[in-house]
Amino acid sequence: MELELLTLAGVKFKGDVTQVSLVAADGEMGILPHHEPFTAMLMPGPVTVHTKGKREVFATYGGLIEVTSERVRVLADEAEHEDDLVEHEVEEALKRAEDMKANAKDKHELSRAQHLVDRQSVRLNVARMRRGGRPRNS
Repeated sequence: MELELLTLAGVKFKGDVTQVSLVAADGEMGILPHHEPFTAMLMPGPVTVHTKGKREVFATYGGLIEVTSERVRVLADEAEHEDDLVEHEVEEALKRAEDMKANAKDKHELSRAQHLVDRQSVRLNVARMRRGGRPRNS
């Protein structure tokens, strides 16, 4: 089946895949060729792309999923490939976001900080998946 992973910045992945694993509003799911058509919300988390003999992971932060019997289209605001994530840099960004959350002075600052914490947690999980580690539960 064909996968298109599209973001505001452009196409992040387009090609034939054997399976796509992702987190939808109803939970984690794997999509195989000839899957029943559906549309759903994409939740923040990894999108794992399986091709013949290869696995690639993208950190995504929500969007939409459209599945037909022949194609999966993922529309996300952002998607970062696992190779572009440096674990220690992401850990530092997560720490800064957690500090920002702890020092928030109002609901707006708290909401923004929580968004950053959630984003960095997804990025860290994907970075750890790349090196074979286990993602942490957020």
